[in-house]
Amino acid sequence: MTRKTAIPFLAVFCLCSVLLAQESVDITSVAVDKLLENVRVTAVCTGNPNVSSFFTDDPPALVVDIMDAESKLKHNRIESSYYPVTNVTVEPSEAASGLRMTVGLREPVRHKVTVENGLVVIDLDIHPLAPVPPPPTADQFFGKRLTLYVKDADLTDLMRMIASQFNLNILATQDVKSVVTVRLNDVPLRMGLEALLKAGLCNMVEDKEGIIVVKPEKKEMFGETQVRVFMLDYAEASDVVKLMPKMLSQVGNVDVGYRRVGAGGGSQRTNMVIVNDIPEALDRVAEFLAEYDKPLPQVMIEAKFVETTVNATDVYGIEWKLGIAAKGGAPNIGTDDVFPLIFNNMVVGKLDYTGLSAALDFLQTRGNSRVLANPSTLTLDNHTATVSMGTDVPVREISTDPKTGLVLATWRTRSVPIALEVTPHVTSDGKVNMEVKPSVEAITGWSGSSDDARPIVARRSAETNIVVGDGEVAVIGGLTRDEETRTIGKVPLLGDIPILGHLFRKTTINHTKNDLMIFIIPHIVPAEG
Repeated sequence: MTRKTAIPFLAVFCLCSVLLAQESVDITSVAVDKLLENVRVTAVCTGNPNVSSFFTDDPPALVVDIMDAESKLKHNRIESSYYPVTNVTVEPSEAASGLRMTVGLREPVRHKVTVENGLVVIDLDIHPLAPVPPPPTADQFFGKRLTLYVKDADLTDLMRMIASQFNLNILATQDVKSVVTVRLNDVPLRMGLEALLKAGLCNMVEDKEGIIVVKPEKKEMFGETQVRVFMLDYAEASDVVKLMPKMLSQVGNVDVGYRRVGAGGGSQRTNMVIVNDIPEALDRVAEFLAEYDKPLPQVMIEAKFVETTVNATDVYGIEWKLGIAAKGGAPNIGTDDVFPLIFNNMVVGKLDYTGLSAALDFLQTRGNSRVLANPSTLTLDNHTATVSMGTDVPVREISTDPKTGLVLATWRTRSVPIALEVTPHVTSDGKVNMEVKPSVEAITGWSGSSDDARPIVARRSAETNIVVGDGEVAVIGGLTRDEETRTIGKVPLLGDIPILGHLFRKTTINHTKNDLMIFIIPHIVPAEG
């Protein structure tokens, strides 16, 4: 017995709650007042109404739709003598399922609609607007603006009202059942409509005929996907597609397009990305590529290879603080030259440009130093630049022909280089992080007979990272090498006599130890430069 009476009571309670939630708003009065700088139209309501407004050109008027509202006015038309308002009319509106308040104007003016504490306030400027040029394309959203104040409003009702206001063809699927609370004040129609649908977890699909279909975001529709080709200026498409899966929808896919330059040209630059996906995903891809496909900064790498003869009093080739010594005074920690890092018999540190000039001047005064090379190269951010210089040494090779048994002597070239690889990276604070790989090879002696002498090559290399500012100098020292020089002096004719000629010849062997210092100066070249 109790169960039978509880069910009707619960149904009546729910029905009453729905009726209370959908209680209409009454408009009790409308007034037109002249202020100092504008004219104000005020509508007094019994509650907080859901309001949407739009502007019409022919005739010029501002239309305000008030949803679920009823009129309690004695007169539905109010005349006005305040420029630019001619009259205000209030009449039923099928689009808003309520009332439509139309403010007639003598000509278009700036306006602002606000809703607060049961008042709908319309402020109108007294200065006319400049004429709007015609749209460049057949965009049905061009030049239209939306003002919307709604609370707990059904999305389908809002779509029906906006379609009627702006003469749009809008279809909503049956599963669009969102309730939204939105406050938009004089925003472009397309932007406002997209924001409104996003708040209701929906999106719109616009076909070529201008029909707009509103549907839930996760629902797929036949014909919804579109194909868009993105041309890249700086990034490689093969790198871009690796980042795409996070931006595409479940139905989206991406392909890489190749563009070659002539037959056999060897160019296979992948500068084209073809994306097939829903419009929202295509917009995300476009926004991502606008940020990702930007020119990289370039770095001018200037290097100085300075060779100096090592004395017994030198440490790692030369005194590291020679720049300070040349300038005079004690070092200022934190602003002067950075104290070096020593590893694997090598020294790595940095100087400012003044310290570099002082160091080079100091080396020249020694009289036993020389600049081997001063190369410069330009490379992109995160791309490796290579500078190499060296000597080609002929080396004799002996081989025997297996068929004839003849001994063949050939010569090949053996390169003894001094190489430097620099991979710069420009940081966000304007510094340059460089991965440096110096390599030095030197002939330290010869082995074998005089007819088949082979060079003994010593190689020294290192790999380090150093951070310097734009125009600062990174220094690598300790790249020492030993050279052996043989000088034969003999008496003419007598020195060539077999066996006895040794008495008339003298061989002098000189050992020289040289230190190679590498000064690396990065200069950031801005992308727009």
